[in-house]
Amino acid sequence: MPTLRRLALLLLLAIPLAACGKEPTPPSKAAEPPTVQGVTVAAVTAQEVVETAEVTGTVKSQTATTLSSKIVSRILALHAREGGEVKAGQLLVELDDQDILMQLRRAEAGLREAEAAVAEVDRSLAAVAATRAAAESQRDLAATTLARYQQLLDKKSVAPQEFDQVAARHKAAAADVERVIAEGQVVLARRQQVLARIESAKAEIASVQVRLGYAKIIAPMAGVVVMKHADVGALAAPGAPLLTIEDSRHYWLDAAVPESQLAGIRRGQALRVAVEAAGLNARATVSEILPVADPGTRTALVRLELPARGGLRSGLFGRIWIPAGRRQVLQVAREALVERGQLQGVYVVGTDNIARFRLIRTGAARPGGLEVLSGLSAGEQVVLRGSERVQDGSRIQQEGK
Repeated sequence: MPTLRRLALLLLLAIPLAACGKEPTPPSKAAEPPTVQGVTVAAVTAQEVVETAEVTGTVKSQTATTLSSKIVSRILALHAREGGEVKAGQLLVELDDQDILMQLRRAEAGLREAEAAVAEVDRSLAAVAATRAAAESQRDLAATTLARYQQLLDKKSVAPQEFDQVAARHKAAAADVERVIAEGQVVLARRQQVLARIESAKAEIASVQVRLGYAKIIAPMAGVVVMKHADVGALAAPGAPLLTIEDSRHYWLDAAVPESQLAGIRRGQALRVAVEAAGLNARATVSEILPVADPGTRTALVRLELPARGGLRSGLFGRIWIPAGRRQVLQVAREALVERGQLQGVYVVGTDNIARFRLIRTGAARPGGLEVLSGLSAGEQVVLRGSERVQDGSRIQQEGK
């Protein structure tokens, strides 16, 4: 046992001595960075951009109307549904018109009765005219006879009694004429009364026919039914809403704009708008700017005329971008951006053509690319296309070089 222990101890001492006798391994040569060819490099540039302020608005139809009844009647039929398209002149609501029809029949009966009375009065007038003609003829004959007897009396050829009898007959004939004229005036007055009754009956018929037309409510314009306020069987009354229709072709976008931003708006100006629910992203013209601001909110109503687009409806949410000045910003193309989880960066190419990954912070997306808030300076070169083949430390050989 002691011999085995001495051998183990000697082996342990010999191992370090053997290691110390070897020469040290020389350091390996640094690896050359990989070269990436066929990538596009572009400089980061500063550009002047128009700053915009975003305000929200509400879509409203340029023309909206609420239909109501002008008479008190029960609803018999509704030929419209919410969301349904209607045409101008289309029948929408039918009301019970039985009472109005009865009034119309009474008015028409009164007119027929008055017209019959006129015919009777005209026959009476014809009779009076004939009687008057006969009476005037008798009066004229009596006047002629009286004149002849006057001459005979002057010659004392007739007795005074005979002359008095002729004068009395003349007087009676003249009285008959006056009586017939008076009767004719009475008949004429009666005729005027009957004619007045006819006019009144005609006016009553016209009035009832107008009320009869109120029993059928038609669409005053083409549009869409946005709300139904009553159902079949309900009692319609003047002023009580039945249907609300809005023009589905012309819409406004109304927005309450802070007074600090009103200086950037003028009538006729085209502003960028968006109504996501209708898929609208276009430019709209400023149509109205209310001259009075709300003292509570310090805002003024601005109204823009939206371009025609299907899917627009009153009440939809919209956005408006208002110019708010200009400033210089750095921009980088979207394709140059490399995302690593929640981090964003680009490969910056130095003067030695080595690409190094650098984290950046981006801002608003603009037509020319992304705004760079920090991490880059104007004039620096970044990998624009082909960044998926680039690693940190890669040597860049650009296209055409």
